Amino acid sequence: MPGLKAIPVSQRSFHRSLRVPGILMLALSATYMGCGRQEAERTRKAQQEEATRRQREELQPPSPAVLEQLRVAAQDFMTEHQADVSVQGFSFTQLTPNLYLVGVNATEGGTGNAVVRQLSAERLRDARAKEDGQVEERGGFLWVIDKVDAAKMEALAQRHGIAGEVAAVRERHPERSSWGHRSWLDDYLLWHFLFNRPSPMGFGYGSGFAPHPMGYRFNAPGRPFQQEDARPYQSAAAATGGRSGVFLSGQAWNPPRATEVPISGQAYGVAGHEGGVTGKTGMGGVARSGFGAVGHGAAAGS
Repeated sequence: MPGLKAIPVSQRSFHRSLRVPGILMLALSATYMGCGRQEAERTRKAQQEEATRRQREELQPPSPAVLEQLRVAAQDFMTEHQADVSVQGFSFTQLTPNLYLVGVNATEGGTGNAVVRQLSAERLRDARAKEDGQVEERGGFLWVIDKVDAAKMEALAQRHGIAGEVAAVRERHPERSSWGHRSWLDDYLLWHFLFNRPSPMGFGYGSGFAPHPMGYRFNAPGRPFQQEDARPYQSAAAATGGRSGVFLSGQAWNPPRATEVPISGQAYGVAGHEGGVTGKTGMGGVARSGFGAVGHGAAAGS
């Protein structure tokens, strides 16, 4: 037909070859976007499941293995550094999985009078500083046991991320309470009560481990906190619904390294979260070198 010009086969093939890659690119792009959405959804679900698991674990009592680690370490510490008293039992109040208040029920050797001693227990990752300045983690943990007072506890609270919340509790001064005189220790026990931490665990020789009721005060067992006592302090925990920021941020699941903190107490080596106590150092003996092989077996079976 006049006016029409035939297109050579080679040119038609060329134009077709341009169209096919374009279609492939669109198809691949759609596939890639679909895979990206699936991956994002998998990530979101994994994060949600992890958050749910952690929230559930927040409320769980310490495992029997951890309680036994604490019992062995605290008993050994008392035997070595508080030999003037005879230990009858303990209470373990978990502030975070890496920080406990330990109450020691004891009798004085000379008089037989009942006394209560207070200790701190702090879990650290076993680590040492190498010659090149890098930090080597050894895969284990340390429990550092020490006598505790208001200043020592404030430093521990700062390190483990609860100092601000405890201060918010401390700043509230209700006129009345059933527990009588309020000490610095009660601010931490009130924080424990308000922020829904697990019940304190008691240990008695002959009776073993058993939970105390919520509100238990090891410094005054006969005068626990009551719900009406805690009501004037509720606003300190209202912003997070009674969950501590150390759990919301994930900090509670990440113990400090032994090389990053000053250690004044006695360190006890532990083989993993659920392992037994394998040994101990002298007071403040971890320093920058890590726990290493110092004193292995010294505390086992105490």
